[in-house]
Amino acid sequence: MHFGLFSLMTQRDPDKPARQIYAETVEQVRLAEQIGFEIAWFAEHHFSNYCLCPTPLAMVYFMAGQTKRIRLGPAVIVAPLYEPVRLLEDIAVADTLSDGRLVLGFGTGYQEYEFHKFGVNLADSRAITLEVLDAVERFLAGGPFGHAGKHVQIPETYCRVRPMQARPDIYVAGLANDPATQRMSAERGYVPFFTTGWQTLDEIAGTRAKVAAAYAETGRNPTQMPYAFQQYVFVTDDRQEALQAAEGARYIRRIATSMRQRYGEVDGGFLKEIPAPDEPPLEEIAERMVIGDPERCAQKLIKEIERLGPTHISAFMAIPGIPQKRVLRSMERFGSFVLPRLEKHFGKPMRATGTPPEDARQAARAARAS
Repeated sequence: MHFGLFSLMTQRDPDKPARQIYAETVEQVRLAEQIGFEIAWFAEHHFSNYCLCPTPLAMVYFMAGQTKRIRLGPAVIVAPLYEPVRLLEDIAVADTLSDGRLVLGFGTGYQEYEFHKFGVNLADSRAITLEVLDAVERFLAGGPFGHAGKHVQIPETYCRVRPMQARPDIYVAGLANDPATQRMSAERGYVPFFTTGWQTLDEIAGTRAKVAAAYAETGRNPTQMPYAFQQYVFVTDDRQEALQAAEGARYIRRIATSMRQRYGEVDGGFLKEIPAPDEPPLEEIAERMVIGDPERCAQKLIKEIERLGPTHISAFMAIPGIPQKRVLRSMERFGSFVLPRLEKHFGKPMRATGTPPEDARQAARAARAS
């Protein structure tokens, strides 16, 4: 398995300029490459301070020239909000500029506030996303492609710019309660990708079990299923700083939940922070997340890795409200102290733990070919 860095690029302080947020993200991604992370993920959201990155593929373009090894990807492309042909061309350009380091994440989206401004019905999001994924498959197959669907119509088309990779890895976010989509993902070799927020390990494991059941229904071995999840990570010896990180994570979940459940309030593009229904106390949130000193962070991750068997963990490390110097210090300590503890426990490099990434990729390719 391997780790990635997730960048949401939230503007919690209205006086903090977007340029500074972008510059800090660039610095964080460079450091993530240095400490051995495999993927840098860039979120996509629109029209609010929740995320100042409306075009994650543009971040891939830029970071391709700022990095050498780390893979780069959108987490996720909100598929219903794109013109499909231009999206396919942009994917080809991103993989070309990054020398074949593109990873693709797709999702349906969930914020009606965003969909309304694009003139797209949120109720159609799942159907549109599935058609976009069909178009992506036809495009990646090579040669001329097209699609005739209810929501996506593409006449026979030739593209001179092609991805460098035969197939970029494809991650699909959410839809755990949609067995049909999960079976399709298994058949095509997509990697199921989930956020965890302040969920307990039992709750996360329950979601994984649903996906594994759908995977098994395709006749595949669920122990070889690729699986990715996101976790808040902050390394600190200071208890008050740990609680500050938990409070920043709570802020993110509060505003995300308010938009998902459609009670959010927006003032000039700034989302009002409203306590989420049934949210746990701050101390409990800190306990549920990978927040604390290196030993505690390592032990928490060991439990999650042993129970969940992930192929990828996306680390949300730039928590709103934490100054950049402390974010970078946390990342450095993760690389210097937490990763070595994990490797000592498992007795081998993390890439050899669980289902190795390359094995998962080979299984995915076999699934797509079958």
